[in-house]
Amino acid sequence: MREVVFVDGMRTAFGKQGGTLKDIFATDLGAAVVKALVAKTGILERGGKVDSVMCGSAAHCPHSFSPARYVTMAAGLPFETSASYVEMQCGSAIDAINHAAWKILAGAADCIIAGGMESHSQKYVRYSTCVQPYKGIGPQVIQPIIHEDPAQRIPMLEVSDLMAAKWGITREACDEFAYRSQMRAAAAVEKGYFTEEIAPIVIPGTKKTPEIVFDKDEHLRPTTTMEGLAKLKAVRGTEDAVTTAGNASGLNDGAAFVMMMTAEKAKELGYEPYARWVVGTDFGVEPRYMGIGPAFSNLMAIQKAGLTVNDIDVFECNEAFAAQNLSVIKEMETQSGATIDQAKWNPNGGAISFGHPNGASGARIGIFCMKELARTGGRYGLFSSCCGGGQGVTTLIENLRR
Repeated sequence: MREVVFVDGMRTAFGKQGGTLKDIFATDLGAAVVKALVAKTGILERGGKVDSVMCGSAAHCPHSFSPARYVTMAAGLPFETSASYVEMQCGSAIDAINHAAWKILAGAADCIIAGGMESHSQKYVRYSTCVQPYKGIGPQVIQPIIHEDPAQRIPMLEVSDLMAAKWGITREACDEFAYRSQMRAAAAVEKGYFTEEIAPIVIPGTKKTPEIVFDKDEHLRPTTTMEGLAKLKAVRGTEDAVTTAGNASGLNDGAAFVMMMTAEKAKELGYEPYARWVVGTDFGVEPRYMGIGPAFSNLMAIQKAGLTVNDIDVFECNEAFAAQNLSVIKEMETQSGATIDQAKWNPNGGAISFGHPNGASGARIGIFCMKELARTGGRYGLFSSCCGGGQGVTTLIENLRR
């Protein structure tokens, strides 16, 4: 039976929308990380090769009509390296990782780089080509929708507030969760946890500006206080709204990828893998409560692995919104009958603090998960995300550096 292991992972530092990375296309961010990961692992020098790249994003890229293939070639990998593009909204990178594992288990590849990228600064709009020009009507922007029923295709902020009402999550609890995310992230950065996993992005200098080496996450707000969070107005402005700019994820730019291969190939090439891929799961839920998806995919993964909630030492769940993550925790506890130790839940902060470049976030939390297991000696971890349209996706891993 083939086993799939994680050799290493890298990412860019995450930039703010309109920030330092604003002029770089998502595919170029992705290519920079893949190139850095290949160099860091030294796979080509060890006599190995990357069979395939599986790459995801939520909003595609205006720069390339075949993003994964562009990333692969721009990273300098040989032409024979195949590439596949995955889109599962915020879960795209996790879905790419799971598909990579399944492909390796099927014997179709021995080594795959999987992950994703996103640039909110470089998002684009679409126009229909069937508007009849002779009617004097200019091009009309096509509004993307997620469901045919208007009741289901609601803004994510409304989803967050609906979830808070359904699962009984208070504004104070949301602010406490957001504060904790910021403080944990600040503590982790202070300890230097992420330095070796970040691929620096060089922004060339001009006559008026110096060269910039971008290697620190730009969205972090370490001076956040509970008092400051409490003063923020709810975005929707309704009496029952709990979601604010302070307890929601950001809109960000970045990329993240992991290298996966068979345990046999890793041994042959002399690697000490971080973790073993155990199982990957996905589950569909009602779109207007899309954020609850990870509760179901997480429990499905735990069950398929023959484990219990109490066996999980690190939970990484993408922080779309504080209300969303708290609802997932509550639903998991209700279904399992177990109490989740929140010290194990996003222990080094999440998307509320680091930001959320949608297609990259799943691989970022995957790297966080396997590195935290290595640091703490825990055995099992999982990383998961909710997905626009109403899905949850999860990967469950076992620490190989205990």
